[in-house]
Order: sequence, then structure tokens, then C-alpha cells
Amino acid sequence: MKRVDVFPTSVFCAQLGFPGNGEGDGLSKAELVEHVLAMRERSEPPTANIAAWTGDVRGFEFIHKDPAFASLFAAFEAAVMAYLEALGLDGAQLSLYFTRSWAVVARAGERVNRHAHLQSHLSTAYYLQKPALGGRIVLLSPSPPNEFAPGLFESRLNPLFKGPRDGTNSNNVIVDVAEGDMVIFPSRTEHATEPHDSPDARITIVSDIVVALKDSTGKEFLLPEPAHWKQFSKG
Repeated sequence: MKRVDVFPTSVFCAQLGFPGNGEGDGLSKAELVEHVLAMRERSEPPTANIAAWTGDVRGFEFIHKDPAFASLFAAFEAAVMAYLEALGLDGAQLSLYFTRSWAVVARAGERVNRHAHLQSHLSTAYYLQKPALGGRIVLLSPSPPNEFAPGLFESRLNPLFKGPRDGTNSNNVIVDVAEGDMVIFPSRTEHATEPHDSPDARITIVSDIVVALKDSTGKEFLLPEPAHWKQFSKG
């Protein structure tokens, strides 16, 4: 039997390692880890004892403006441009903007619950520190296309399945990431993490990206350049 996979969601995963470490490249990896951990210590702790610390809601949501992360974000830009090329898009016609970026720190037993970044177009996650037992990223579908009966792909119905579970017969896919990996995906994709099982922290650098057209003439759906926007005089 021939199977045709229709309209798959593509997740781009690239091994960046740790960009920098050369003369003038700013902080070393160990120093950057301490830099992130210091952010966590200077802010309020997570509201639940199973929740990972996320800097975007604790006053550290623009780390792309922090010179300490300059080498990382230069590498992120190159990876995102490669993602666009892999989708067959002409990146030269597009302007991309980091709108928000932050660190996520997960300690033993902590996780990130299911969510999506509906305020942006693309999202990335870079694993600055990823212990071997660190929780992996889980991508989820609220309405799996092949789920022909409600709840069919939920884990409680595992006894119905005799073959391996994958993206065609499950409502979630786990991406096995390593330290130095960067994951890129459409921001509307729902995602979460597995519980973190290591005594050493997992540290992820997350960013949201908005895409605009350099020349929007005759093109309706993508955003025009922010230079053409007009802010309300009151508000």
C-alpha cells in the first residue's frame, strides 16, 4: 500500500555547538550559563514547584539585546535563514526580527507545560546546557489529521496499537535534542517538555521571530516592514 503524507509540519533541528569562544566573542559557555542562572536568582521563583523558570515573564524577555548573547544570536540568524531555504523560500525578500527572547531553566522535576507562541511567526529553542537526562521537547497537535475518532491517539488507548507510534498515529512527537542543538518551528505549533530528570539544570535560549516583506507591493498576507507602520498618537 502506498502512503502519501499530506501537509506535514517540518521541524528544523541543527547542531550549532557553542558559537564564539574566540577572542572578542564575549562570555564563554560556562560564563553564559552562570549569567543565565544569575537571572533566575535575581527574579521571583516559578509559581509552581514543577514549573521551569521562564525569563519572558520575569523581566528578562529581550536577551537578544544583551551583548553577552551576541555570538549566539548571530548563529541563530544563520540557522533560521537555512530553515527558510529548506522550505524553498527566498530569504532575500524577507526581513526577520527577534521580537522577544529569554532563557528557560529547568531543574530536577520541573517541566514546561503545553503552550504555543501565537504572537510570532517562528520560534526557536537552543540548548545551551542539556544534561543526558534532561527533558526533551514535545510537539503536539490539538487535532491530529489522522485521528478519525475523537481521542483515538491519546495514550490511554495505547492497547489498540500494535505498531510503533509516530507522527502519523499520535498526537505528539518527541524531538531528541542534544546540547548545542537548535530547534526551529512555526510559532503556532503547540509544544511542551518532558519532566527534567537530571540534578544539573537544562538551560534553553528561546526566541520569537516576526517575518516581514522588504517590498510588500502587490502582496497581501505577510506583514509590511515596521518602518511603514504608524503608532497611535494616544494609547
